[in-house]
Amino acid sequence: MLICKKKGKLNKILKCGALAVMLGVAGSAYAAGTSTAYIPVGSSSATGSNVTATGTSGTLTVTSSGPVFYVQGYAKVYKNWWPDTIKANLIANPGTSTSTSFTTTSGEQYYAQANTQANTTQISGSAKVTVK
Repeated sequence: MLICKKKGKLNKILKCGALAVMLGVAGSAYAAGTSTAYIPVGSSSATGSNVTATGTSGTLTVTSSGPVFYVQGYAKVYKNWWPDTIKANLIANPGTSTSTSFTTTSGEQYYAQANTQANTTQISGSAKVTVK
């Protein structure tokens, strides 16, 4: 390529730009998106941000810090025109963490939601959704 033989700032910019595009494309094929809903002490629920699936598999992990209350976590599919769909849900008992797998559809958006038992504020926990 003729442009690669030229020296100067434009050549460096083009090479760096091409490298960034190649790494971005290669990385996105294997990238996983993660949505975490973390419940701090004093709260009773949390919702994570949307992540887009690029493959067909996902994992929901739910953690409860205890001391005597559980955390229920959900993996949900975001629908802007219809109620969101629950793809997976789990309950983590006090001081435990549990996981399950679920299928995803490439291009759909997923997010994590976590809730504690009603009227409890002395607990922390999380729900984490990872999609590939």
